[in-house]
Amino acid sequence: MTKYIIISIVMAIVLFLLFRDKEPVMASAEIVANAPIEKVWDIETDLNNWDEWNSDIESMVVNGEIGTGTEFVWKAGGITIESTITEYEPHTRIAWKGKTFGINASHLWNFANKGDSTHIYTEEKFTGILPWLMPGTMRSQIDKALKHGVQALKSAAEKENSNNAN
Repeated sequence: MTKYIIISIVMAIVLFLLFRDKEPVMASAEIVANAPIEKVWDIETDLNNWDEWNSDIESMVVNGEIGTGTEFVWKAGGITIESTITEYEPHTRIAWKGKTFGINASHLWNFANKGDSTHIYTEEKFTGILPWLMPGTMRSQIDKALKHGVQALKSAAEKENSNNAN
């Protein structure tokens, strides 16, 4: 019995190594927030307070000032993710790479000024053994999380914008 388990594990590793560079599992979402880009940006890049506006976030630990190279460890959906910011263009773009068991992720947020509003676009790509083994499940999870994330960011920015207007 142990022999078959070991053979299965070795086969899974070999298959992963053969197919790891295949197309990533990905999804995207976008929305327009009725709030200025500065407000949207400030909320998105205040990593320590993500859990205040995004109910998917369970915890966050940020190591240093926010910018390219900043590392952060966070928990969402019961999964701990180790991430590093790879791009940081104020009021325009923030991206990071993250990893957790069986998944390597790349996440991007773009922001565009639309007068008094902000166009928000986000996309995420998964590679690794879990996306390779379960692409449909992984795509569905990314899609759901991104749609929730842009809606939550929009709501937080609009709420804060209306509070500042009063």
